[in-house]
Amino acid sequence: MPKTHRHLFEQMVSLPNLFGAARDALRGKRSRGPAAAFFADLEGEVVTLRNELQAGTYQHGPYHYFTIHEPKERLVAAAPIRDRVVHHAIVRVLTPVFEPRFISDSFACRTGKGTHAALERAAEFTRQYRYALKCDVRKYFPSVDHEVLQARLARVIADERALDLIARVLASHQDGAAQEWACADLFSVAERPRGLPIGNLTSQFLANVYLDPLDHFVKEELRVKGYVRYVDDFLLFHDERAVLRGWGSRVREKLVELRLEIHPDKYRLQPTRCGVDFVGFVCFANGRRRIRSANVRRFTRKFRAQQRRVRQGQLAVSDLTQSVRAWIAHAAHAQSWGLRAALLSGK
Repeated sequence: MPKTHRHLFEQMVSLPNLFGAARDALRGKRSRGPAAAFFADLEGEVVTLRNELQAGTYQHGPYHYFTIHEPKERLVAAAPIRDRVVHHAIVRVLTPVFEPRFISDSFACRTGKGTHAALERAAEFTRQYRYALKCDVRKYFPSVDHEVLQARLARVIADERALDLIARVLASHQDGAAQEWACADLFSVAERPRGLPIGNLTSQFLANVYLDPLDHFVKEELRVKGYVRYVDDFLLFHDERAVLRGWGSRVREKLVELRLEIHPDKYRLQPTRCGVDFVGFVCFANGRRRIRSANVRRFTRKFRAQQRRVRQGQLAVSDLTQSVRAWIAHAAHAQSWGLRAALLSGK
């Protein structure tokens, strides 16, 4: 039996945890709008929030939804500041509970991991194996099934009040359209609450919890040595095409159990010598790396727009410099010196 954890709710709503969560949620936002008002009465706001949580009267507020178009069109949900404090409070307590359960080759939203660590691991496997199978879960965040997620959490969390608080956060946003799944009744159409709002810290954390069974299935049942995952984008490596095809079929079946499916246009088996596309870079078997072309075009558009804003007095030169330095540091993970020089020189 896996170890279960009790008394997590008390940890979530403790004043030290809530004040720490408030500091995390307010970082970089203390001088703006509702966050500034919350910070101005920090002690009173936190104590009031704690009282609501303890009494069971806490209700999640409405989201402000907006659409972003880079790197692709997505609907982002911005929660009220007091709810973001609750999100941080939950994740601060759950992280040490779940972190030891995650495999080492899952890289998203984990301390000491991230996109560049994921890139290094993918590059290592690309040099080591002849073929890669690239997979992407179709509409991952909108497809996360709340019942499946809650059942997964309940295997580890033996605290009804903690589970109820998480359920309240989940219920604050739903993409709950009917979906047809082969369950008890092969012809049934189940309308079930689903969806994690893009923008919540809890969504990033719970996205890892939800796909953790896939990670363990791949590593422990399929015994795949070359495997790396970043959110819903993952790679499997082997020297034989047939082995990868077999693994791909088994992975599809496992995802159906989780009420997910592979994106049909992002399922590719390819030789590593031709390049493996992952986390914004393309890695080659000979060790070479390049930045994905779409990412270069995106940076170029952003850079030129920022230059216009600087000329119009709408953006500080220091902000432009900081943005460019961040992109240069990112691009330096590929053989991109010539590209960086050409872009920044305006050629």
